[in-house]
Amino acid sequence: MKDQTVNENQMAVLFVDDDPIAHTLIDEFLGGRTVFHAYSGEDAMVVVEQENPPIVITDIYMEQMDGIALTRRIKKFRNTVQVIVITGDSEMSNLLNALDAGANDFLVKPLEKNKLMHALNLTEAKILRWKEALKDLFVKQAGKE
Repeated sequence: MKDQTVNENQMAVLFVDDDPIAHTLIDEFLGGRTVFHAYSGEDAMVVVEQENPPIVITDIYMEQMDGIALTRRIKKFRNTVQVIVITGDSEMSNLLNALDAGANDFLVKPLEKNKLMHALNLTEAKILRWKEALKDLFVKQAGKE
């Protein structure tokens, strides 16, 4: 299992959107960080399986497999992957559907760098807390043996 990190706090991200301009924007926002790119839900699942990014940012509206279906598949395949769903639509149902599918966060387009970075920082902090908790549990378990 690969753990893609630039430093201890900057984890790799998979960005999924069928709009090439959105990918350019994400590269600007996340410069210096490992960013995998997918332009469809199907391609995203290949990246999740091969690269195991800890964080996925996905648009909702895409052809064939939308971001909600993608979130469900990711969570079924690897529940620990943190999924941030984004949309330009103002429908409240998108937020509810994303949360129901297992999304860990939700952002509205147009993406603002500060909001995206805040969401990423919170997500990375949560993952780091989990890793520390797992490490503590392993130490306790080893002490019992």
